[in-house]
Amino acid sequence: MRKPNESLMAVEALEAWNNAAAPFAAVATLTLRCELMTPMYGGGVTAGEVDPTLPIRPSALRGQLRFWWRLLHGRGRPPREIFAAETAIWGGIAQDRPTASRVAVNVTAKSAAATDLIAKSRLPTFPSYALILDPGADPQLLRSGYRFQLSLRFAADLRDDQQAQVIDAVRWWASFGGVGARTRRGLGAVRVEGLTPVTTEEAAAKGGRLILLAPSKTPELAWKTSVGRLKDFRQKLEVGRNPPAPDSQSPAGRSRWPEPDAIRELSGHAYPDHAQLLVPGCVFPRAAFGLPIIFHFKNAPNDKDRHKRDFVRGDFDPDDHTLEPADGSPNNRRERLASPLILRSYWNGTQWRPAALLLPDWREALGVSLKFKEQNYNPSP
Repeated sequence: MRKPNESLMAVEALEAWNNAAAPFAAVATLTLRCELMTPMYGGGVTAGEVDPTLPIRPSALRGQLRFWWRLLHGRGRPPREIFAAETAIWGGIAQDRPTASRVAVNVTAKSAAATDLIAKSRLPTFPSYALILDPGADPQLLRSGYRFQLSLRFAADLRDDQQAQVIDAVRWWASFGGVGARTRRGLGAVRVEGLTPVTTEEAAAKGGRLILLAPSKTPELAWKTSVGRLKDFRQKLEVGRNPPAPDSQSPAGRSRWPEPDAIRELSGHAYPDHAQLLVPGCVFPRAAFGLPIIFHFKNAPNDKDRHKRDFVRGDFDPDDHTLEPADGSPNNRRERLASPLILRSYWNGTQWRPAALLLPDWREALGVSLKFKEQNYNPSP
């Protein structure tokens, strides 16, 4: 049987929760007109799907703005101080009581018509490297040109400096973020009327780095150029790969990146043509572009050879390896690490330009501890 004081505590906690979550009287409202400048992928309740009845979800935009606030105003501070500053604006659940958000995010938009949705394969300027899916997958995307209105209501007790921080987060989201999924590869980029774009100087002052290329005629062409630069860096012949051998049936040659040879060296298995390592040493630079990474070897054992667990070096390349972060406690495993690189079209106020942004915390990605999923050896040097 419950003690009376326990029941009273439960009632008080419920009242505190309801009071904290109650609507507030707004002292100011910021209304912004937004337009989708590149196709949007996903964004609905079901991953990878557009919800026609609610294409742009307020909760997703709220999460985006909170991310940019944390990146801009939460770095280099003690965790308790960051949590207190964040919950004072965006709300949260503390040990004693919940704190309601002092910023209400609302979206006004029409439902997506059939003409607003288009299959990925029907977009001629779509950079395929921005959205790599399983073979045969052809999702519907929300077309560029879709418009919506974003409204932010500030509570009366939100200080002027806190409001300025929220607007700062909105500017960075409008310049480099987006809606839906895969925004770090330029999908779902938006143009917001009335906001000054974040400059290269501002990015540098926050510890980031913004690179802009020559103007493009359209935002989608600027996006294609920016994503294409990454594809060339990682896969282009004579850059990321060797030319194919004269007798090869493959259009691409051997990778010049060190990870495949590192896995061959660690596992003790290599196809005869690859026994001579191009890049000795256990280094995995592509981890800085985001994790996990699945390494698939074309010359790995096929199905009929799977039982040969005693095969020796020189017979086959290794089986697939999945590289993921090694830090985190056993009860809080980190299987993913977002890329610190954002590629997208950038609006400077008069022109669209291909852009690459290294986020302010990009150097941290260079020192992440790594491991192979379900492998019994450590890839660290």
